[in-house]
Order: sequence, then structure tokens, then C-alpha cells
Amino acid sequence: MNAHPGNPELVAAMEEYFTRLHALGFQLIEKERLTRRFLEWLWDSGNTEATFTTTDAAVWARGEPNFMSSYQCQRLSAVRGFSRYCAALGMDIPVPVASALNTGKHRRTPHIYTQAEVDALIGACQDVFTAALIQTTMASIIALLAVTGMRVGEALRLKPQDIQASEGTVLIRANKHGPDRIIPLHPTTIDALASYETSPSRQAANPAPDGPLFISSRGTAYQRGTVEDHFERIRMAANFTWTGTTPCLHDLRHAFASRQMIQAYSTVGGNPAARLSLLAIWLGHSSPSHTYWYIQAVPELLALAANRANATFPME
Repeated sequence: MNAHPGNPELVAAMEEYFTRLHALGFQLIEKERLTRRFLEWLWDSGNTEATFTTTDAAVWARGEPNFMSSYQCQRLSAVRGFSRYCAALGMDIPVPVASALNTGKHRRTPHIYTQAEVDALIGACQDVFTAALIQTTMASIIALLAVTGMRVGEALRLKPQDIQASEGTVLIRANKHGPDRIIPLHPTTIDALASYETSPSRQAANPAPDGPLFISSRGTAYQRGTVEDHFERIRMAANFTWTGTTPCLHDLRHAFASRQMIQAYSTVGGNPAARLSLLAIWLGHSSPSHTYWYIQAVPELLALAANRANATFPME
């Protein structure tokens, strides 16, 4: 901190907040830096109390006139996360709403695939492509994303040696979104990936020993754009209906996360908060707020969360 650290109670809450998040495996370097700057700004502005207003948060988040809207939203997100933690401690601090900046930034509402739709997508691969390697590659990618929640790029960066069959795990190599991580795989998933790796069509493409797991007919890595184009053809052939935005490959990640949270809310004795924290680490999110978006985006999850809240805090 600088020479003017801010209110001691707020500083202590901030240190505790990030200590807990670091213990869960989150890096949050930028979010922590922004939160510290916000507390310094409060102090320099003459606010020495152990509280602040939503107006304070919005004014600081907007910052300089030349700040891009994406950076303003990033600054507000840092304050919102800290505010939620302070409010949970019982401190007199309101949580700014995400729309406080009115920047016009809207997130796309994802399509949550049903199991029948996932099965239809996998089955359509044989109808869309004549080459056996493309059929098995696309079917394997779709299935892997559905059962692990990986990002598309993470799946395409997988190498055969990243899969440890004896330990039942896979190493997910991060790009710019944080450190590498290891997640467990179901034995059936490991068997399916092993079957793809040793398939005659893949071996005929002469893949490099240290190359990617999923390869093109030339034995080289797939470009994401090519996989997305293939998926669009598969989705059209699968012939299922939807409302709202057109389903995309990345929505399989949202579907995985949503199913996990629905199970946590629906199971007797389930702990949604613990599941959300675990899910954030599993998905490789840099902040729990990114994982919370999955609850906000799915009406069924919102309804389950509301029912849980009503049961815990009944209206008089």
C-alpha cells in the first residue's frame, strides 16, 4: 500500500478476502491490485470510514475519461467482489450492481444443451463428414467438452502425454487465463480418448509423437476456426430447436457448469457455495465472479437458488 493505506478495517477485510481466495488456488493479481487502488482512492478522497457507497464504486470504476468500457467493468468487478465479501462479514457496505456503469456491455446468454442434444451432435458427425478421422475427431471433441467443461482451445492443445490413465487425470495447459491445472477424468472418458489416439484413421495421418491429440487429416493441429465451422455443420444436421442465440461449441462448457450447480441445488444436503468454489478451480477461472455468471445465465438455476433462499429465509 502507499503512505495512505485507507481505513484499517477495510484493509484488514481486503487482506483476509484475498488470503482466502489465494488458498483456494486463485491468482487474482489484477483484481487485488485494483482493490488496493480503490481503497487508496477512498482515503485520498477524504473517506476514512469503514464503508463506502455504490456511487463511490461507480465513480472510481469510471476513472479517467479515456478508460475503455471493458477496463471500467474490470475495475467495478473488483470492487463488487470485495463488497460481497464485506457484506457477508456484516459490514455496512452495499454491493454495486453490475450495470452501475451503464456501459452498454451485455453478455451473450448461452444455450444449455440437454443430454439428448449432446447425443444428437455426436451422432450427426457421421452424417456430416465422409472422412473417418474428421468424424471421430469432432465426436471426441464434443464429448470431451461436454463431460469436462474445458475451453475449446484447451482441448485443442491437449497432447497424448497429458492424459495419465494410471492416475485418471488430465493436464490442462492454460493459455493466458492462469496456471496449468490437473482435473480427474472418468475411466470411460480415458478409455474413449485412448481409443481415439490409437484409431486406425488417426494413425494413418502420421501424427507427431509430441504433437496434439486431436489432429487433422494432415496430422497437424486443428485451428479453432476450422473446428467451429465443423461444429456449425454438425449443429445444423443434429436438427434440434432452440430459442434465443444460436448454440455454439463453447456453450458445452456452460452446460457442464450448469449441470453441476443444478445437482448441488437439487441434492438433499448439497452445498452450492462449496460446489461453486470447486467449480471455479475446475474450470480455471481467475475469479469466482466468472463462475457465478453460470447461475445468473440459467433460469432453472436462478429458480433453484431462489427456492433455496426462500426455504432458508421465509417471508413473514
